[in-house]
Amino acid sequence: MPPRVINPPLEDLPNLRQPLTEGENVVLNYFIEHLPSEWEIYVQPHLNGLRPDFVLLHPKRGIAVYEVKDWDLSAMEYFIKIRGDGTPILMGSRDGKQFSLEKQNPVTKIDVYKEDIYNLYCPRLQTNTGFGAIIAGIIFPFALTEHVSELLAPLRKHYGHDQYPRLYPIIGRDILKSQKSWTLERNVLSCANKTDDRMSEERAADLRNWLVEPEFARDQRTPLIDLLTPKQRDVVLNKDNAAFRRIRGSAGSGKSFVLAGRAAQLAKDGKRVLVITFNITLINYLLDLAVRFAQNGKIRKQIFAYNFHYWCKKVALMAGHYSDYHALWKGASSQKVLQETLAEAVTKWLDDLDEDRRWDAILLDEGQDFELSWWLALRKALIQEGKGEALLCADRVQNIYGITPWTEDKMTGAGFRGQWMALDECFRMPPSLCKLAETYINDFLPDAEHIRPIPPKNYEFDYYSSLKWWHVSDGNIVAQACFDAIIDIIKTSNPPISYADLVCVVENADIGLSVVKLLNDKGINSIHTFGRGDNKNEISKDSRRKKLAFFQGDGRVKLTTLHSFKGWETKALIVQISRASSDSTLSLAYAGITRLKQNDRGSYLTVINTTPNLKEYGKKWPVYLEYNPLDFA
Repeated sequence: MPPRVINPPLEDLPNLRQPLTEGENVVLNYFIEHLPSEWEIYVQPHLNGLRPDFVLLHPKRGIAVYEVKDWDLSAMEYFIKIRGDGTPILMGSRDGKQFSLEKQNPVTKIDVYKEDIYNLYCPRLQTNTGFGAIIAGIIFPFALTEHVSELLAPLRKHYGHDQYPRLYPIIGRDILKSQKSWTLERNVLSCANKTDDRMSEERAADLRNWLVEPEFARDQRTPLIDLLTPKQRDVVLNKDNAAFRRIRGSAGSGKSFVLAGRAAQLAKDGKRVLVITFNITLINYLLDLAVRFAQNGKIRKQIFAYNFHYWCKKVALMAGHYSDYHALWKGASSQKVLQETLAEAVTKWLDDLDEDRRWDAILLDEGQDFELSWWLALRKALIQEGKGEALLCADRVQNIYGITPWTEDKMTGAGFRGQWMALDECFRMPPSLCKLAETYINDFLPDAEHIRPIPPKNYEFDYYSSLKWWHVSDGNIVAQACFDAIIDIIKTSNPPISYADLVCVVENADIGLSVVKLLNDKGINSIHTFGRGDNKNEISKDSRRKKLAFFQGDGRVKLTTLHSFKGWETKALIVQISRASSDSTLSLAYAGITRLKQNDRGSYLTVINTTPNLKEYGKKWPVYLEYNPLDFA
C-alpha cells in the first residue's frame, strides 16, 4: 500500500511560515492515527486565496474540509447576537467590553469552503447531489462537543447546517479522545468507510491542483545561503571589501540571487542599502530573497528598494526639491524627462541630501536597462560622495529597451575598473531549455559578447521539464490560447502543481485582461499588473499599485507583461510572444522564454507564438503544434 499523502510533508510542518497551533497539531495527529491511509491530508492549503486548516481527500470516498479553533470557552464569554435583520453574529466579551468575532466565525468559514469546493474546484461533481460528497466540519480540540454545539446552534440553524449534521459535524475534545471504533465514521467522516459513487479519480484530480503546496511556500523553508556556489558566495560575502564590482551572466546564472544575498549581508551589518531596479515588479522579489538569505525580517528596515524613476522622486522629496521635481514635467515630454532631464536634475539635488540619508551601498540589478547618466546620479548618493560599495549586475542579451551599452572608458569613469566578474553557469533553467536558449541567441542575437546559458559541468540531475511551443496563426484567439495552455499544464502535470505557481506572461494589458476574464469565467482567481483608467496618468498609477502588490507568495494565478516579469522565475510558465523583429523585441522574447525554473517535481513552459519570425525556431522544441481552439474545447 502506498504511503499516505500529507502535504506539506510531516518533516516540513515545523518550518511553516504560519506554524500549526497546538490544537491543529492535535487534530493532525488524530487524522494520521485514525484515518485509513488512502485518505490524503492537506495542511493549510492555498485554496485560491482561502486557507482552510485541513482538507481531506479520497478519490473514492469523498472530500472533507475543517476549521480548527483552539478556543477555551471558559477563558471569556462567547455568545451570539442577533442583528435587526435576523442575522446571528458571533461575539465575545472580556472585562466588560463586547466585540465582534465574526471574522473568525467558523460556521461562515466552512460554509464558504464547501460552496467554493463544490462550485469552483470540483466542477465535475454532479449538480445538487455532488454537494453531499463534501463534509465541512468544525473542530474545537479544547472544548466539549456539547458546549460548542450549544454556542454555535443559532449560526448553524441560520445557515441550514443543523438539518445535515453528518455533513456539518461539530467535533470537540471528547470525540478526539474517544477510543470507540465508530467515532470517526459517525462524528468526523460520515463517508470514511464507504465508497461514494459521486467521487472518482478525475474529480479528485480537479481538486488536487488547488490543494498542493505552491513551490514558493516550499522554497521559503530552504536557507538560501546553502544554495550558493563558491563563486556566488564570494560575491555575497565580499571578503576582499571590493568597492565597485560588476557582474555579468546569462539568464539563470544567479545575478539577482547574489545581489539579494549581498543586500542581506550588508543589512545584517547595519548598513543602509539601496537596491535599484528598472522593473517595479522585481522589487518585491528581491526583497523576499534578501529576507530569506538573512532569515530575519528585521533587515527590511535597512534595505531601501525602488525602481530608478521612483527613487528620483524620493530624492527630490528628501533633498527639498519636490516642487522642482514637479516643474520638470510641465511642458516637457515624459520620454525626455525620464531619459535625460530627470537624472541630470537628481544629480544636482543630491548636493542638498543630508549625509545620514545617503547609502552605504548601492546594488543595481538589470544594469543593461540603465543609461550611464542614471548610474552617475545613483553613485552620487553613496556616503562621502562615492566611497561606499556598489554592485552592478547585467546581461546584455536581455537589453529589452535598446540602451546603448556603456563603453569600457565610460565604465572606468563611472568607477568600475578591471575585469567583469562572470557567472558562467546557468542554475535556474533545465539543461534542455539552456540548449534551446543558446540556439535562440545564435539564431537571432549572435553578438560575440552575449553570454550563452550553460548548465553546470558537474550537473547530475535533469529533472522532468515540459517544453511546448504553440504557434497561433490567428492573433484574435491568442488570449484563448493562453487560457488553454494554463489548463493544459494543470491537467498534464504529475505530480500536480498548484494554481498559485502558474504565471502567464503576455505582451500587453489588453491580452492579459482578456485572459483574466477567461479565468474569472471559470472561477479561477488571479492577481495581475494590468492598469485601467480614463486617461494615461490613471492607467499609470493603477498599474504601479498593482505591480507593487504583485508578489510570488500570493495564492492565485499570476498574470503580467513580459517587461514586468523580467528577473523573476517560476516552475510553471506560459509566455505569449507576438513581436520579434528588432533586437529589443527579440531580447524581450528571450527574457520571457528564460524565466523557467527547473524543479525536482517537474517544470512546465508553453510558448504561445504568433510571429512568423520565430515559427521555424519553435519547431526545434520538444513539442510543437499549430494551435486550434477546437482541440481544447
